[in-house]
Amino acid sequence: MTVAAVTLASIAAVLEVGGIAWTVLDIRAARRNIALYLTLPRTVYGSAQATLGHVRMTAEGTVGTPTLEQRIGSLEAWRREIRVDLDQRDDKMTERLTKEFQNALKASEQTADDQFKKLRTYIEGSEQSVWGSYRGPIVLGAGVVVGLVANVLSSLT
Repeated sequence: MTVAAVTLASIAAVLEVGGIAWTVLDIRAARRNIALYLTLPRTVYGSAQATLGHVRMTAEGTVGTPTLEQRIGSLEAWRREIRVDLDQRDDKMTERLTKEFQNALKASEQTADDQFKKLRTYIEGSEQSVWGSYRGPIVLGAGVVVGLVANVLSSLT
């Protein structure tokens, strides 16, 4: 084995060990970063909707005492209106609950989507360069190539 082959083999060994060590350190740093990410405050969106009660008051005045027929007529008119009012109340209540449910569902979806986007940004490593993301495997690959050159060089001499 020539001096050049020994030198190349030594450089390859250093590069391979360095690449493995760098990869292990990157994995440990990623675990720390994930733990740090999990402790970050989260944005939770709420569905703030004010609920207003509707009050309908009707005031009717009569002069004098109503007759029995007038009272019965008023009661029958009220009875006819009460059905319509109850039907409208159910429709209004259903509409209001549907709106509140949709708003709550939209807020939950926005919260989950926001957290998913932040996690995706973190995992994709948009903050890092290609060298920063793959430096360990790149150094390891360079060590393997240098080692291959050293083996070829030693077999030729």
